[in-house]
Amino acid sequence: MLNKISVLYNKPEDISDVSDTDTRETAMELAQVLARTGYETETIGVDTESLDNIASISGDLVFNLIEWTGKNTPFGLKAIKLMENMGLPYTGSDVRGYKLSCDKQLMKREMKTAGIPTPQWKIIRKNSDADKDIIFPAIVKPLYEHCGAGITQQSVVCNEKELKKQTAMLLQEFRQPVLAEEYIKGRELHVTILEKNSRPWVLPPAEVTFKNQPGFLPILTFEGKWHEDSSDYAMSGMEMAVLGKTLETKIRSLGTECYKKLGGRDYPRLDIRIRNNRPYVLEINNNPGVDFHILSGMGVSAHAAGFTYHTLLDHIIKNAYLRFQQKKLYGTIAG
Repeated sequence: MLNKISVLYNKPEDISDVSDTDTRETAMELAQVLARTGYETETIGVDTESLDNIASISGDLVFNLIEWTGKNTPFGLKAIKLMENMGLPYTGSDVRGYKLSCDKQLMKREMKTAGIPTPQWKIIRKNSDADKDIIFPAIVKPLYEHCGAGITQQSVVCNEKELKKQTAMLLQEFRQPVLAEEYIKGRELHVTILEKNSRPWVLPPAEVTFKNQPGFLPILTFEGKWHEDSSDYAMSGMEMAVLGKTLETKIRSLGTECYKKLGGRDYPRLDIRIRNNRPYVLEINNNPGVDFHILSGMGVSAHAAGFTYHTLLDHIIKNAYLRFQQKKLYGTIAG
């Protein structure tokens, strides 16, 4: 029986950083919505020193909101392995999918192997590498971060001088390699993919909208994602994407392919840029934030697909639980 849901999240390390506290706030809201839906719920916050608390989980299924990246990626992987070893059903990505989302180099290599279109890219480990095989304009970002960390209006560079300056700053601040990839000038889509009847279900894509203002580059920066009082935040929005039939078919086909080949489970999100009617996958986030805000890609897409927040969460939970039950059954038969 599926009665109790344990909502698992990583505690914020920096309570002054809204991108760090957002996961906790989502966990609390999600638990409240599930309780109103009729589930018994518990919220369990862990940090890197209290992962063993996962052993105390008493729910029938874990809604896994852990999204450690960067230096904390191994702890996110450990949490998944602990749930696997305990035989706990859980939502979201498995070890492979989580690892792929946290390492942009691994992600890009998997895309190349799978034949998924993505901008040309290069990993820069020291600043002397910043003048080799780069297509300009390029956008540079930390290799192991997420949530837009390290991305500013200066992240798009047009020549070697700008590239070296931005790369040096990122190498110094984040103490990790830098991804430099060709900047695709064009529309940006967020594509949420659920699962239905054991198959990928690509929801109607959401589009990031940008105001046209001299000197402003149409990119989602860290400030634009998280700081509501910033000028970057005021310059972007989110709405349903209006696509021609041919492009819509391409996006749905690409979403299905990415789900199958890049470790998708339950509710991954693709970030896609379109140039000359051709989509390029920037990245896949296999454990994105789960919210129903009208300014979020998932929220816009879920609304368009006819979901309420209650029914969206219920769909994700029941799909994950069914997968676990099928795996358990087939494993028993195979044994």
